[in-house]
Amino acid sequence: MKKITFLLMLSVIVFNVSTYAQKAINSVHLYDIKNEAMEKTYIAGLKEINTIMAEIGFSKNYYSYLKLNASDTTKTYRSCTIGHWTSEKDYKTIHDHPKFKEWATKYKDINAVFIADQLYRRFYVVE
Repeated sequence: MKKITFLLMLSVIVFNVSTYAQKAINSVHLYDIKNEAMEKTYIAGLKEINTIMAEIGFSKNYYSYLKLNASDTTKTYRSCTIGHWTSEKDYKTIHDHPKFKEWATKYKDINAVFIADQLYRRFYVVE
């Protein structure tokens, strides 16, 4: 029940954040991070890709990292990355860009920590 409540609350947040753009998309990644050192490396990687996206002309597209409060007793999906995308076209262009692919290769081993146990969804603004 906690998981469903958490996902519903997250969905509300995603839709509220994305209402600025009619065709906005939010990708939501829920996962667990094994330790604090990995979390710092992961956050550094997100900052790097956000900088790259701005450099290639997509500064309104970015990733946000969130995590549950330490007092929350939920056992799984304690961390969340939200990708904020202005459109399906921009999402595809960014992910197909050589600099994005280079970054993805560089962080492949680090990001693989999250992929096996990750819950991933793409949410679209309801018009």
